[in-house]
Amino acid sequence: MKHAVYSGTRNLYEQMVWAAKSLVANSHVDKVHFLIEDDEFPYELPDFFELWNVKAYAESVFPDDGPNANTHFTRFALVRACYCELLPDVDKVLQLDADTVVLDDVDPIWDTPMDGKWFAAVPETLSGYDPYGSGHYHNAGVCLFNLVQMRKDNAQEQLVEFINSVPANCVEQDAMNYVGAMEGKACDLPVRYNENRACGYTDDPAIQHYVGYMDWLTNPNLPRREYLKLYRDKSWDEIVGMRK
Repeated sequence: MKHAVYSGTRNLYEQMVWAAKSLVANSHVDKVHFLIEDDEFPYELPDFFELWNVKAYAESVFPDDGPNANTHFTRFALVRACYCELLPDVDKVLQLDADTVVLDDVDPIWDTPMDGKWFAAVPETLSGYDPYGSGHYHNAGVCLFNLVQMRKDNAQEQLVEFINSVPANCVEQDAMNYVGAMEGKACDLPVRYNENRACGYTDDPAIQHYVGYMDWLTNPNLPRREYLKLYRDKSWDEIVGMRK
């Protein structure tokens, strides 16, 4: 099965829905998981979506006195280090940020060879950011996790330990790159699956990621590719009908 996951606080719920609409329209994803901070969700979702209130869980795993507990990254970013436990019946899951837009078929992502690897993502070739010297710092805004291998290697324990002990600029993404990439547990995705100003650009983007742009929905200078027109205002029946 093809699983995908989004996470966020209430201020991101609407954007999560829009982003997920673009994913569903351009893939045959079987199950979409929303990790949120409420028992109920204020927007209509298809029956192949699952909601998980992870607020109490996140607070128990990442204590208030941790070095990354009170940054601009919420626990709903940190909790992305915990898919092994939160999604116990899932073998592989595609993580996407709420500020991503899927524009073309992304089904091939789930077929990425990942023997012995923890995750597959696009390297940040333009950002110059590589604080731990991994040589291949990956952007986690679009990231495929091999949860089978991660469970074998006790990856979640290592990632949580890093987050709870090391002050980090990009927190769970830094944890993945320090613990995972430094141990050779990462593999690369093509840049077309996460086109952004940190990873680079392509003439044939499958996913655009508005990383770092707080006004990504309204900025006229961003290549939105008619995103709002294509996905935001369509019903879920229309979205599912767009699948190729």
